[in-house]
Amino acid sequence: MNSALSAVVHAVGAGLPPLAESDLDPGAMYSTFVVLSGMYFAPVLMSGLGFLCAAGVGLSRRIGRASAIAVVLFYALSLLGSAFTWPELEHQGKPSETLWLIVIGCGGFLVLPWLVAFGGTKVALRRRGATAE
Repeated sequence: MNSALSAVVHAVGAGLPPLAESDLDPGAMYSTFVVLSGMYFAPVLMSGLGFLCAAGVGLSRRIGRASAIAVVLFYALSLLGSAFTWPELEHQGKPSETLWLIVIGCGGFLVLPWLVAFGGTKVALRRRGATAE
């Protein structure tokens, strides 16, 4: 099957698409990294931080909250910065599109997993009768 597919690709003359575009400037590559990591890695990280904030004790709770705030600020500022071209600093697109990207990206992929993990852990601890003090 694989050899048949490669024979068809060579017969047509089309090659496999590259995994990463080499002609992207560093800003576009950074924006792509921020968006993809924000969609795939950040919800898992924020869920873990939500659990830590709900079930942690003392210093670990404060570290979890500070880390969650830092992650949200990093992604919000990165998404805001991706709307500008460098070094001219000209805004690309509409401001409302940038605002919705930040609201959906940070709200849906960062804050929502944190809230679900935090709330779920609090409910589970309350049902079990344990308090995280």
